[in-house]
Amino acid sequence: MKHSEKTFQILDALDREEISTQRQLADNSGISLGQVNYILKSLLDKGFVKISNFRHSQHKIGYVYFLTPKGIEEKSKLAVKFVLRKLKEYEFLRGRLTERLIKIEKEGYKRILFIGPIMVREFIEDIIEEKGIGLVLASHCEDTVSAGSLEKDTFDIALLFDEKSNAEKRVRRDLEIPEAQVMNLL
Repeated sequence: MKHSEKTFQILDALDREEISTQRQLADNSGISLGQVNYILKSLLDKGFVKISNFRHSQHKIGYVYFLTPKGIEEKSKLAVKFVLRKLKEYEFLRGRLTERLIKIEKEGYKRILFIGPIMVREFIEDIIEEKGIGLVLASHCEDTVSAGSLEKDTFDIALLFDEKSNAEKRVRRDLEIPEAQVMNLL
C-alpha cells in the first residue's frame, strides 16, 4: 500500500470517528501503530490534524484528534487520486480480460466453467455481453473444491480466479481434463 493511501485511510478514520489514541486510529484505519505514529506526526506538522483537550480530570487528561479544514481538503484530494488510480487499474484489467476471452473464443471454446468470486463472474458476463463475444458461462463455482463435483461435459474450458499455486492442477485432477482446458486469470 502506498504512503498516500495510508495517509488517506488515517484522514478518513479521523473524519468518521472520534479518536483519542493512536491505537484507536490504528484499529480504525487498518494501519500498524508504528506507521500511524509516523504518518500522524507528519499530518500534525502540516496542519492537517490537530489535537484538542476534550475532558479535564484530576487523574487523566483526554485528547481527541480531529481534521482541520486543510486536512479535509487534503483527504478530498487523496480520495480523487485514489479513485482515479483504481479506475485506471480497472480499465487495464478489463482490457486484459477482454483479450483473454476473445482468445478463448478464437481457440474454439464456447462454454465456460468459471471458478472464483461472484463479482468477477459478473464482470466476465458483462464483458461477454458488451463485446458480443460468443462465449457462455455454463457453470460457476466459488472455489476449486466444489468444482470437483461438476460433470466435465457441461463446459469446454475452466477459467480460474485463484491465486493458489496448485489450483490449476487440482481442477485438472478433480475434473479429469487436459491442461489446455484450464486457464488461471491471475
